[in-house]
Amino acid sequence: MLRKRQSKKRNLLTMVPLLERRVTMVQESAEANFLVIQRTNFVERITIRFFKQPSVRKIKLDKFGAYAIKQMDFQRNVNQISEAMSEHFGEEAEPALPRLMKFLEILEVHDWIIWDDEEEK
Repeated sequence: MLRKRQSKKRNLLTMVPLLERRVTMVQESAEANFLVIQRTNFVERITIRFFKQPSVRKIKLDKFGAYAIKQMDFQRNVNQISEAMSEHFGEEAEPALPRLMKFLEILEVHDWIIWDDEEEK
């Protein structure tokens, strides 16, 4: 009989999200925070060169997203980031954990973050 592979289940609350090398956060004013993503793959380089498109993509962040990105710089896990958001914003951030998970899911789908497993350390 064939056996199914047992996939190792990961606990996202203990994992540390880190920004990719090509992604940085820029603060242009007190309220304007942007994710700046370098366009580096082959197709994007061709469109930049021949169609005169910008070489970076700028994504405007709200205050919750900017705070979460700043917390990622300190290499905190998801649970710690969620608790820090709840402490910093209070009731305004609630529900903090589902909101943070959706934000991280969006970043992961676009390959703008990588996950570091804190349990292995």
